[in-house]
Amino acid sequence: MKKLLLFVLLPLLLLIGAGAGAFVAGLIPGFGGAPEPELTAEQKAEQERIANTAPSAAKPSPVGAVFHTLDEFVVNLRSNTGYPVFLLLSLTVELPNEGAIQVVQAQEPRIRDALIVYLSSLTPQQLNGYDGIQKVRNNAWRLLRELVGPDTIVNVQIAKLTVK
Repeated sequence: MKKLLLFVLLPLLLLIGAGAGAFVAGLIPGFGGAPEPELTAEQKAEQERIANTAPSAAKPSPVGAVFHTLDEFVVNLRSNTGYPVFLLLSLTVELPNEGAIQVVQAQEPRIRDALIVYLSSLTPQQLNGYDGIQKVRNNAWRLLRELVGPDTIVNVQIAKLTVK
């Protein structure tokens, strides 16, 4: 009886204890155990920046994607000059399927309002060059995803941007 205890039950108890310890420590892939480590403030900020950055305009469209062009925007920009400075903007939205066009059209008044409020806060100097255009594109991307839903918008392109 002592031999049974010594050679069978004791090693079995040792294996069960080691397995329980590995489970609690999170050493077994695919099982709970230790929680995932918290993200630092820098990692959270980087994830948010990536989520609010429009995909590359050169990114290939998914199969079945459709394009919908929003009506042109004419916005009076913030300016210190004695005369008004206007922005003419046309956006094309890439959607995953035909059904998403109706969703965007239903939200178009809100989209226009949000974009006009954002664009009217800009100055002509902020729209200069690549960085200015990319800033408008990224903020249009962010606003569209907030208003229509992140799964509804595939990409956004600036079809026309003119400052006069």
